[in-house]
Amino acid sequence: MHRGAVVGVFVLAFVLCPAVAFAQASDQVTPTDQVVLRGDVVVPRGQSVGEIVVFRGSADVAGVARGDVVVLDGPVTISGQVGGDVIAVHGHVRLFATAQVAGSVRSGQSVDAAGGAQVGGEIQQGVHFTLSGPLDVLGPLLASISVAVSVLILAFLLLLVAPRAVDRVSATGRSAPLVSASWGLLLAFVLPLAAVVAGATIVGLPFGLALLLGLGLLWLLGLAWTTWIVGRAVVKDPRPRWLALLAGWGIGAGIGLVPFVNVAWWLLAGVFGLGAALVAAWRARRPQEPGPEPSRRERGGRHRVGRITIPEEAVVALPQTPLAED
Repeated sequence: MHRGAVVGVFVLAFVLCPAVAFAQASDQVTPTDQVVLRGDVVVPRGQSVGEIVVFRGSADVAGVARGDVVVLDGPVTISGQVGGDVIAVHGHVRLFATAQVAGSVRSGQSVDAAGGAQVGGEIQQGVHFTLSGPLDVLGPLLASISVAVSVLILAFLLLLVAPRAVDRVSATGRSAPLVSASWGLLLAFVLPLAAVVAGATIVGLPFGLALLLGLGLLWLLGLAWTTWIVGRAVVKDPRPRWLALLAGWGIGAGIGLVPFVNVAWWLLAGVFGLGAALVAAWRARRPQEPGPEPSRRERGGRHRVGRITIPEEAVVALPQTPLAED
């Protein structure tokens, strides 16, 4: 054989060996999970997958599912192997004679198991799936707790970032409640309308989307401002601000625990807080009128000579010297 041909054969073998080894290794791939929001999952015979979760659709396993098979709304058909449980919340389950399920089979409707189907656990049909345990007790309170925690965090951030703004908005909400409520209602109507109108145009689409997504944050901000207004109405100046924060937040959190009343409180308090903040910001734009000239006592016992202020203790009484007569 020609020397060049021998070298070419060795080079080709050296290149192909890693490729063959990689192909053999790639056959041992970890089965992937199948999660479908809407649609069907079909596992043909000879194929293997991991977990199967279908929110709305169906699951047909003729191959191997190494994990659980869960369908929230739809039927489940098993003719292959399942390494976990088979659960159909709103649907029926059909097991062929060749089906092998290592776990249990539960269905919200019916279970049709052919003779020869192997199930390692229980077979239950007509199961009513509900949340049990402590979550049943805390379920109705989760919304109130989440809103209360969010309002507390936001109100505390307002105190850290803008303490003077907290004082202004609190004073405005207590001194002008009708004006604040009127402007808040106007904002509650104008802001969503502006978001929809801007989103209908190509140029204003980014602004409309940003405003629409930010309405929730504005609502929480209004609740935080109302928390400060209520707190300062209970804990007045010059007592510390943090006491007012705790007082206002405690009152709002208590109202939030009452069913139906909490929804009205969240809506009205958010609108009122936004209106008070808007009125306070508008009033802050007006220049302050100069006050009266401070008296001598308010100046701390100081004498004003022209544009120079001399402390009283620095004024020395000069001795009176009789004038010389001519």
